[in-house]
Amino acid sequence: MSENKKYYYMKLKDNFFTSERMVVLETMPDGILYSNLLLKMYLMSLKHNGILLLHENLPHTPQTIATFTRHQIGTVERALQIFLKLGFVELLTDGAYYMPDIQLLVGRSSTEAERKRRERLRLQMQKLLPEIKRMLERGMSQVEVAERLGLKGDRPIHDLLKRERKKAMQVTPKQRGRKPARTLQEYKYENKRLKMENVLLRDFITLMGRK
Repeated sequence: MSENKKYYYMKLKDNFFTSERMVVLETMPDGILYSNLLLKMYLMSLKHNGILLLHENLPHTPQTIATFTRHQIGTVERALQIFLKLGFVELLTDGAYYMPDIQLLVGRSSTEAERKRRERLRLQMQKLLPEIKRMLERGMSQVEVAERLGLKGDRPIHDLLKRERKKAMQVTPKQRGRKPARTLQEYKYENKRLKMENVLLRDFITLMGRK
């Protein structure tokens, strides 16, 4: 039975760090620390729709934020005041901190949805395999092939070829008999074992000849 565990992630636009508020923030003294803290606070708030909660009804405090983000308490307290002024953070009536921009950044997926997505991608790649091999044989790099076919991911062609090699190894018949010796120690052991077998065989033949 497949799990339906939820995964939460953030989607940042390519101009996130060049936006007016982020430029203002990062050009302040300790601005890079504040930027790092802001991203960690976004991630901490994902599971609770932008609200910084330790548990269901227990809000984070500056001290717990400092603990979980591994920033100094003074840095957190100064940053929170700046975040409030810039609109990165709002203070709710129960004292909880709320990240109003989170709905623009949050994404969700489940293990089942992710599995289906990977399966669709795998089937798509399998259909393209003959064309991919032809393009590689013509001298194109894996990156060029991926770009030409519009394939996304870190290394889609590399991963596909790796899977194909594994499949080929699985259907290759296993070698029967003893494995050939590869190291000097293995050769010595094999030689000693063969000598013992020859001695036993010779003694057996001698014994049978006497009967």
